[in-house]
Amino acid sequence: MGKIEYIKWRGTQNNKDEGFLLFYEVDLDNDRYATRMIEIQEDGSVNPIVEEGFEFITEAPVPTIEEINTDPEWHAELISETEFEEIYESDHYTDII
Repeated sequence: MGKIEYIKWRGTQNNKDEGFLLFYEVDLDNDRYATRMIEIQEDGSVNPIVEEGFEFITEAPVPTIEEINTDPEWHAELISETEFEEIYESDHYTDII
């Protein structure tokens, strides 16, 4: 893998079908496709998204945080690899959703 960016993407409204809080591991050398993704539900449950047999888990490139933040229903920020890994390996998200 080349250069990687980690994004925390939060919805301002609860949408149980798509997850309330999303985390992406974005491959910047491959047109911003995500290699891993995590959905956090309102109850704090952690759901790592896995697509067996595929290099990327998104069908389209992940927008930049600037693009995401143009929509008032969403807020995105960069996070560290360490923070992403801790959440990915966890069963329950303990921070404020």
